[in-house]
Amino acid sequence: MESDDPFFNEAQMLRFVHGDIYLQFMYDHMLGKGHNSETALEVLFNANVLGDSGMTIAYESFAEEGDQK
Repeated sequence: MESDDPFFNEAQMLRFVHGDIYLQFMYDHMLGKGHNSETALEVLFNANVLGDSGMTIAYESFAEEGDQK
């Protein structure tokens, strides 16, 4: 699965997931069910970031911070 979304950045999403207890739980759960990391991150991104404007703003802000480092 490869994301065509211009905002999706796998490395940034992984950092974002590690900073949130709920997202980390869901990510670990999907990995435990046999999904690969990229698929799990895209599912979390689509469900939790794109589906929630507050999360979208937080993710984009987090991604911008990471791009500046």
